[in-house]
Amino acid sequence: MRFLIDTGDGFRERVNEQELIKWGSSLGLGIEMTLSEAIEALENVGYKVQLLEEKEILGE
Repeated sequence: MRFLIDTGDGFRERVNEQELIKWGSSLGLGIEMTLSEAIEALENVGYKVQLLEEKEILGE
């Protein structure tokens, strides 16, 4: 799965599941996080996380 992280200040990054968990871990309380915990941690600081559909991934 691929995700789009939008930090709200003009920075947008396409990441895979492992990278998303790393982002979430850097902002969350724990080192070990599930995907949903990572998304929640990112959203708690105001970031938007969107699951990219296959057609969007191919258009990178």
